[in-house]
Amino acid sequence: MSHATLTAEIENWLINKALTDPDILTLFEKLCIRLNAVGLPLDRAAVSWPTLHPLFRAELVFWNSGETAELEQLHHSSAGNENWKRSPFYHAHVNGLYYLRRRLVGEGALVDFDILESFRKKGFTDYLLTSADFMIAEVPDFAGGATGIMASWATKRDEGFTDDDLEALRRIQTVFAVACHASIQKRVMANLANAYLGPTAGWRVLAGDIRRGDGDRIPAVVWYSDLRGSTRLSDTMDPDSYLALLNRYFECTAAPVIEHGGEILNFIGDGVLGIFPIEEKCPMYAAAQATKAVREALRLADEANRSGTPGGAPLRFGIGLAIGEVMFGNIGVPSRLAFSGIGRVVNTVQRIEAGTKTMDVPVLATEEFAAAAPEGWSNAGQIEIPDFDRSLDVFTLSKTENAAAKSSLSQPDPGADQTAS
Repeated sequence: MSHATLTAEIENWLINKALTDPDILTLFEKLCIRLNAVGLPLDRAAVSWPTLHPLFRAELVFWNSGETAELEQLHHSSAGNENWKRSPFYHAHVNGLYYLRRRLVGEGALVDFDILESFRKKGFTDYLLTSADFMIAEVPDFAGGATGIMASWATKRDEGFTDDDLEALRRIQTVFAVACHASIQKRVMANLANAYLGPTAGWRVLAGDIRRGDGDRIPAVVWYSDLRGSTRLSDTMDPDSYLALLNRYFECTAAPVIEHGGEILNFIGDGVLGIFPIEEKCPMYAAAQATKAVREALRLADEANRSGTPGGAPLRFGIGLAIGEVMFGNIGVPSRLAFSGIGRVVNTVQRIEAGTKTMDVPVLATEEFAAAAPEGWSNAGQIEIPDFDRSLDVFTLSKTENAAAKSSLSQPDPGADQTAS
């Protein structure tokens, strides 16, 4: 059977895979193995595509013969990296190249990129770069060139790639791009949904929960934190410094919630509303994780205040915790929805957090939370709940922990408006 016929079979296999929403990592690994099986002397391959993600600008898959393919994600900061700017991929992007071939040894060898010199030293003899354009989530360009997918192919065979090998790889690149297009679009959509809605709400929206009223009741530990003096700070600080301070505050509060298994439902101005879902009707684990997040938030705030915050403003906030059933779903008008958490417990936890100012403690929790949480919580007395016409017993951290946290979180700085939030 001819080289072209065998390659055509791989193309048909890729087209069939395109209909099944393939995982790119697995698909690329199987593609490389199949190419080897039909006689293409492939020893190393890589494929890269741009993505929309708050942390990463692109994703890559690397494959080496005899090894499992690996996924790597490139941070946005790498766009200015000199190694990236000296790479064949960057050269192809900025010059709009769809094909770049370099012999690495023998007559006609051209090793004009640092990475190619490292390949040559590892025994590679020939290198081919191919690319194909397509739109990803309406992004018009990427790193100075067309948006799409780029691949590199390398061999250690003494004579390098033959003309038939090169033609096969060029054809495969286009069909592979078609097979991956829908999957890449889905990854981009999932990244954006996760970043803006959170993993639970994001996946539910992508799964079709998009009508007003769609949602569920979720038993959870509910977290609410609020930045102290934000009204005054927004009025007295320059906008860039205030935005940097807000982000530093969110790093101290929202990040520990996520790190310890919780989920952020909303950023309500400078308020953080999060939940730790209660699995199998057992609140103890969720309460323990929330307690860890509280201690981590206080530690990070103390660290931030000691090292210096944006604009020099002291970073102070309160945290409220409660256990209850959150109504989690779509609210709004049919043409403009928000996936949010509402309900009695959400209102309660916000009012409990407000009590941290009057009781001069960094964190307050309901009696139900303290009963489920690990040791270390003590009764702080009762607090009146506005609009609820009742009072609640509330609990806080031990005297030792409160004393350590209060100096940076609860004590006013000169001129602070303690009623602003």
